[in-house]
Amino acid sequence: MSARVSDLGRSRELQFVFVDNNVDLKGLPSYLYNKVIGCSGCGVSSHSLEGDLGEALGEALSEALVGLPAEVKVVASGTDNVVPLEELAMRTLHRIYHHRPTDLSLLPPITLPKSLLDLLQFPLGHCHRCSQAMFTTIYPKLFPLRDTALAGVHRRTTVSFVAYCCSSHCLRTFDLQG
Repeated sequence: MSARVSDLGRSRELQFVFVDNNVDLKGLPSYLYNKVIGCSGCGVSSHSLEGDLGEALGEALSEALVGLPAEVKVVASGTDNVVPLEELAMRTLHRIYHHRPTDLSLLPPITLPKSLLDLLQFPLGHCHRCSQAMFTTIYPKLFPLRDTALAGVHRRTTVSFVAYCCSSHCLRTFDLQG
C-alpha cells in the first residue's frame, strides 16, 4: 500500500525522524507528534516571527502547505462547513469499494478520469482526528513547535506540526494531546 506524506508517522515502527539543518522544511505532519524528532536549525529564523502572531501563523501555514500534492483542489478553513461534492463522492466510493476485498479494476466501470480512479485507490491521506480518507479537500491546522511540550528542545527551529482534517468539525476539535 502506498503511504502519503500526510500519513507519515501513522506507522508504529517509525520511532525517529531526523531532518536537522533543513531550512526549507516548514511543517511536519501531526502524526509525528509522539515520535522522536530532530529538526534543529529547520525552517525560518525565530526573528522573522516577531510582530503580529496571527499574521505570522498565517504565513507559517501558507509556507507549510506549499508542498501539497496536485490532487488537493481545496484547502478549506474552519468557516467552510460544507465539504465539496467531489470530495463527498470520492469518500462514498472509497467506503463502498474499500470495504469489499476486491480490486477496483474488477468492478463495473466508473466514469471518472484515471487520475481520480488512482486517487480512489490511494487517498491523499487520512484525517488526523478521525482517520477518514481524504481525496481532494483538506482542512489544515497548525501547531507551532514553540507552543508544544517540545518547545524547549527545538529552540533553533520554527517548524510546526500540521494536522490535516477531513471537515471543519474535526479541525475545530483536533488537539495534539489526544
